[in-house]
Amino acid sequence: AGRRPFISVVLRVTNQKGLGLSRHAYLSSRKLDGQFVLLGSAPDPKVNHDFLALQHSLRDNHNINLYIGYHEDLSRLIYAGSDMFLIPSLYEPCGLTQMISLRYGTVPIVRETGGLVDTVFDMDNSGRGLGEANGFTFRDPNAVSLDYGLERAVRLWYDNPEAFNRLARNGMRYDYSWRHPTEHYENIYNYIKA
Repeated sequence: AGRRPFISVVLRVTNQKGLGLSRHAYLSSRKLDGQFVLLGSAPDPKVNHDFLALQHSLRDNHNINLYIGYHEDLSRLIYAGSDMFLIPSLYEPCGLTQMISLRYGTVPIVRETGGLVDTVFDMDNSGRGLGEANGFTFRDPNAVSLDYGLERAVRLWYDNPEAFNRLARNGMRYDYSWRHPTEHYENIYNYIKA
């Protein structure tokens, strides 16, 4: 067996962040012949317990790993070492994780909501084409929709590595700093002041 795509999720394990979809994602990754890692912790001890039980049941599977807890250094290694980064949030007012993943050259797969859809441009559906696209999106907060985004990403990784790498490079080029918004607000201020 050759190299497999490495799919990761780093999150606070809550319903808002797509708890059920995160559980589904490891099953889909397995079916797609990928590797999967989840790093996260939940404020609810029962959810942590459930994930620890799942982690224990997967201990002999070397392609799926769950780490329950918060580890900043490990999260950075996961971002840097992954091919794809999944963000299945039910809602996300802004979102920083997709911007971190883009900076690391990890192709994001995100649900079309809030700041996620404002920063991740789908390879097939954004109208931006391979020249500007930087990831994959899925619309609905359900397993079928998530699989649509994940399957397209994994298929591209296997079938056209050059195009997949182009998405990663596109993402690394985007500038999400305060430079552009600051210039915009300065222009508005100067316009009003004049």
